[in-house]
Amino acid sequence: MTKSYQSWNKIPSCKPSQVHIDDWRFENLPASGKLPMTPFGNGRSYGDVCLNKDGALLESAQLNRMMEFNRQEGRLIVEAGVQLGEILELLIPAGWFLPVIPGTRFVTIGGAIANDIHGKNHQLKGSFGAHVERFELLRSSGERLICSRQQHPDLFSATIGGLGLTGMIIWAEINLMPVNSNRMEFEEIPFHSLTEFQNINQQSSDWEYTVAWIDCLSQGGGRGIYSRGRHANDGELQKAQANGCRLR
Repeated sequence: MTKSYQSWNKIPSCKPSQVHIDDWRFENLPASGKLPMTPFGNGRSYGDVCLNKDGALLESAQLNRMMEFNRQEGRLIVEAGVQLGEILELLIPAGWFLPVIPGTRFVTIGGAIANDIHGKNHQLKGSFGAHVERFELLRSSGERLICSRQQHPDLFSATIGGLGLTGMIIWAEINLMPVNSNRMEFEEIPFHSLTEFQNINQQSSDWEYTVAWIDCLSQGGGRGIYSRGRHANDGELQKAQANGCRLR
């Protein structure tokens, strides 16, 4: 085996004993003996949670379909290997957006759920799992379970943020949020003390996305830049094609 699997920080590299790239829509999880199994999305985890040195990796790249898009109610059913950037190319022209996005568009839906990712609007929308309606979970026993807050709620809760330890996510249904434009309003505000930062933060409650960078080694320990953004109320919704995925 020559391919090396890495997380986003590229340390450490990992060569699993087995890699399985199957069509998980129809295939059961492999019998790996005593080897532990871990799903692998696109390797964008900061740490090593997507790696499984000397174990078995289950690649989700084959799960690449967008299955159903309800443009009226704002719901999307998509397979676990589809990346967030591909989804946005489909959603934005239709006036919808993912409620939570991280700092990279190369995260898969399965990875977003398994890591329960957050965005810069965490104070308003919470983490990704808050917007997951249901998903199909393939267990090592061969069971295929539809998990939601009503069906198998314990497995549903354990899988969101469960780092792939409960099984392999095959597809998920996500609730979306409406947008009127593909444009963003954005401001960067310098501040020179923590008190000034707190005042700006209190005045930013109507901004969807907020983040601050603070230089704790500066004189007084409080200077920094406060960035805030929100979706524009008007503008164009440009047409785009989702690369590498298809709507069934």
